Amino acid sequence: MILMLGTPGAGKTTQTKMLAEYLQCPWFSMGELIRERATGEARKDMLAGKIISDEVTLGIVDKALEPLGDDDECVFEGNPRSIPQAKWWIEQEKTGRFKIRGVIHLVIDPKIAEERLQKRGRLDDYDINVIEKRFAEYQKSIDPTLTYLEDHGVKVFEIQAAGTIKEVAKRIHTALEV
Repeated sequence: MILMLGTPGAGKTTQTKMLAEYLQCPWFSMGELIRERATGEARKDMLAGKIISDEVTLGIVDKALEPLGDDDECVFEGNPRSIPQAKWWIEQEKTGRFKIRGVIHLVIDPKIAEERLQKRGRLDDYDINVIEKRFAEYQKSIDPTLTYLEDHGVKVFEIQAAGTIKEVAKRIHTALEV
C-alpha cells in the first residue's frame, strides 16, 4: 500500500494513476470516492470545501478496500488527512490487512496548484473561496498527520510536485526505489 497525499491541485490523482499503472496494481482516489459515494450533509460539505468527517471518510475507505487481500499492492490517494484517519491506517496495518510501503507527500506552491485547479473544471474547483478554504483545511491537518505516521514507522517522502508530469513521476519512483 502506497499512500499519496498533497494539497488540492498538486497532481495526486494523475500521479496515483501513473504509479498504479507502473506497478500494475489498483488505485483509489479519496476525492473520487467521496464525489461518487457521499450523500446528504457530507456531499454539501464537500461542495463547500469542508473536510468530510473522519467517520464518513473512513467508512468509504474501508468499503473501497474490502476486496483487497493482505498481499495486494495498491496506491491510495488523498487519505489519511487527519490523526484519527492515520490511526485507522496504522491499526489496519497492525492487524495484517495490508502493509504500508510509504507515503508520498506532493508539495507545491499554492499559486501553481490554484492554476491547475481552475483548469481542470470540476464542480468543487470553480469558487476561489472554496479553493482557499480547502488549502487552509489541508495545511492545518497535514503536518500533525505526517508526524503521527512517521512516529509510527511509516516512511514519508516529500516530493516537489512542480514540473512536468514525467518529472514528478520520476521523483516518486526514485523515492520509492521502483
